[in-house]
Amino acid sequence: MGEKERTAGSLLPEDAFETGAPEGTLGAEEELWLADPETLKLSGGAQKILAAEPAEHFSGELVDCEVEANTGIHREASGVGRDLISRRKTLLEHAGRLNRVLGTSGTHPLGDWREQEIIDKPHYQRLKRKLGWLIRRNNTFSLHVHYGVQGKEKVIYLFDRIREYVPHFLALSANSPFWQGEFTDTRSARALIFSRSLPHAGMPEPFGSWEAYANYLDFIVRPGIIQRLGEIWWDIRPHPRLSTLEIRAFDAQTDPARSEALISLAAATCDMLCAEYESGQRRPVRPVREIEDNKWSAQRHGLDGFFVDHDTHEPVPARRAAERLLELVAEGSRRNLSGTELLLEGPTESERQLAVWRETGSVREVVRDIVRRTSDAII
Repeated sequence: MGEKERTAGSLLPEDAFETGAPEGTLGAEEELWLADPETLKLSGGAQKILAAEPAEHFSGELVDCEVEANTGIHREASGVGRDLISRRKTLLEHAGRLNRVLGTSGTHPLGDWREQEIIDKPHYQRLKRKLGWLIRRNNTFSLHVHYGVQGKEKVIYLFDRIREYVPHFLALSANSPFWQGEFTDTRSARALIFSRSLPHAGMPEPFGSWEAYANYLDFIVRPGIIQRLGEIWWDIRPHPRLSTLEIRAFDAQTDPARSEALISLAAATCDMLCAEYESGQRRPVRPVREIEDNKWSAQRHGLDGFFVDHDTHEPVPARRAAERLLELVAEGSRRNLSGTELLLEGPTESERQLAVWRETGSVREVVRDIVRRTSDAII
C-alpha cells in the first residue's frame, strides 16, 4: 500500500461538506431481518434479494439474514417515511418468495448469532478475520438518519453538540429488551451489544475543529487500523462522502410511523444546532463522561429512568428530558413536526415487546408480534 493510501486524505474527499447533500435535507437507512416462518429464528436470504434489487435501494449488512433499506434524499421526514414503507413492501414480496418473514427491531428476540452466515463481500469477510467473535455476534439492527450539512467546521460543531442528545434518542427508540431468547433487564440490548463491543463505536469524544477530526482519522488510517470510514461506528458520525451528519443512536423501529417521528426529531435537533452555529451563540459541548451516564440510563430504563441535568446536576425524569427536547426543537423549527407527539403519547417499542412477553410468557410470541406489525404497517 502506497504512502498516499495510508493517510486520512485518501478517505476524505476534497469537497467534503462543500457539495453533496443540500443543507437540511434528509435520508435514512433501516436495517431489517429475515426469519423462518415456522421457527421464527433468523434465516438467510439477503444476498438473493440484493442480487435482484437496485444497489441504491438496498444493501447488505454483515449477515445474510439482514437487509438495509436506503431512502432517497428529501426535504421533509414524510418523504423519507414514504420511501421506508415502499422499501418494506418490496422486501415483504421477496421474503414471501423465499419462504421467509420480515421483521425489524433493535435485536431479534430469539436470534442466535452462532447460526448466522456473514455475507460474501470482501469488506465483511475482512472484518470477520479482523474482529472474529466480536463481529460475528453483532446481530443488531438500527435506524440511521442523515442530515445534509454544508461547511466542515459547521458539521463538527453539530457533531460535538448533538452528542448530548444521544441518550434522548436512545430512550425514545429503545426496541431491544431481548437477546438470544432472554430478557436482558434493559430496554436496548442493541446499545450494549454493538456500542460496548466494537472498536470505534459508541459515544465519541468531541473534536472542536475539522483539523482535529482529520488528524484523528490520520492516526487510525495511516497505520492501517481502518481502511474505510465505514469502519467507524460511532453513535454520531460525519459522513464526508455524502456531506451529511449521520445519527446512528436509534434502535430500528417496528412501527414506521415511529421511524418517521424519530427522523423528524433528529432533523429538528440538527436545525436547532445549525441556528446556534449561524448565530454565533454557541452552547457548551458536554464531555463523554457526563453523556455516558445518561446513555446508560436510557439503555437500561428507557423513558422510565432519569437523566442528570448537565447544568444543575439534578436528576430529571428521562421522559421529562425527552419532552423538553421536543419543546426546544419546536420553538424555532420550520419543519412539519406533526407526528412527533407519537414518541411520548404511546409506549416505546421495547414496552410493546415486554407487554406481549408478560401476557404470553413466550419470547416466540414477541417475534410473531414484531413480524405481524412489520407487515401490517404497509398493508
